Amino acid sequence: MESALLRTGILTGPTATGKTAIALAFARARPEIEIINADSMLVYRGMDIGTAKPSPAEQKEVPHHLIDVREPDQPYNAADFRQDVLGTIESLHARGKRALIVGGTGFYLKALLYGLWDAPKADPALRAGLEALPTEALHQELAARDPAAAARIGTGDRYRLVRAVEILRLSGKTPTELEAASSSAPDPRFALWIIDREPAELERRIAARTRLMLEQGLLDEVRAIHARHPGCRALDAVGYAETVAHLEGNLPKGRKVAPGLAGLASEIELGTRQLVKRQRTWFRGQTEGGWFMLDRDLPKLQAAMAEAYGT
Repeated sequence: MESALLRTGILTGPTATGKTAIALAFARARPEIEIINADSMLVYRGMDIGTAKPSPAEQKEVPHHLIDVREPDQPYNAADFRQDVLGTIESLHARGKRALIVGGTGFYLKALLYGLWDAPKADPALRAGLEALPTEALHQELAARDPAAAARIGTGDRYRLVRAVEILRLSGKTPTELEAASSSAPDPRFALWIIDREPAELERRIAARTRLMLEQGLLDEVRAIHARHPGCRALDAVGYAETVAHLEGNLPKGRKVAPGLAGLASEIELGTRQLVKRQRTWFRGQTEGGWFMLDRDLPKLQAAMAEAYGT
């Protein structure tokens, strides 16, 4: 297994930076490369538009793995991801192929790079009680004990908030303390490339992508998922949560929102910017990874990727 993981690249960075396009361009020129998804929402079937999932044509052109492996109401976590990635890489190498891991879900990549940390198992009774609490109450409890974890998670990921508070109450330790007790050095068998863009440019890309998603039928996609899997955790993701609130007529508290699709677009853009902020917090702590500002550093990124793959 040790040799199967040598020189496996991870292309990551905040959402909307252009990871998919860069990965596809790189893999098209190298038929031996197949892509492994590292985005927590792309694992769900039917969640296509709101996740900017690679199209069927793109997936046919360059084989992808760990996409559409669960229904939106089925659990999938960092431990599943780590196990699936390691198995996929081993399988690819057995066929003479190479893997390129692409995606921006930090806690998935953390499990891959640093291993799984020792957290207490879920307690059904405690979990039920926490699920009944408002999101703000959960966030406030976490922030009082573990400000770093609260900042990373924010209020948009209710599942991770519940789990973090559950860990606090069961172990008496903060998630940050438990994570720090795990391996402090990233697995040297992986090469990490973090891409980003200037804030104004990324905001333009976020706005353009939001408009495109709405034009492509995001509302219909959310209606269909909600009808099949009402209340599923996957609908808490950025883009989906705002659309559910829009369809149900639930306006955000504390700020004015324009009516109709314009208001929905502004809410999705806000949620996406907040997600980018949380992602950057994690990426900036990865001192072993190369950081590339696009488009300025694109040639350097391409050279680093080519060197890692021996091309």
